[in-house]
Amino acid sequence: MLGAGRDLAHRRCVAGRRVSDKPDNLSAFHETSAADVVIAWAAIKNLSATAAWADLGRIAGKAPQRGIYISAWLGY
Repeated sequence: MLGAGRDLAHRRCVAGRRVSDKPDNLSAFHETSAADVVIAWAAIKNLSATAAWADLGRIAGKAPQRGIYISAWLGY
């Protein structure tokens, strides 16, 4: 792992990032590193929301794989 970070922006909010190298174990394909950024917020004890962006890089010769993740949780 090249770098990782986590930061408590507020008592109820956390943000983080990660960048990691992948071993290039497939001799037929070149693979690249991966990275992600995430932020989570807990509004109250029973309500939270998470948003993230992930770049998985090239896996087994496929085009770079990127996407977003959004989640909300409500408990009672």
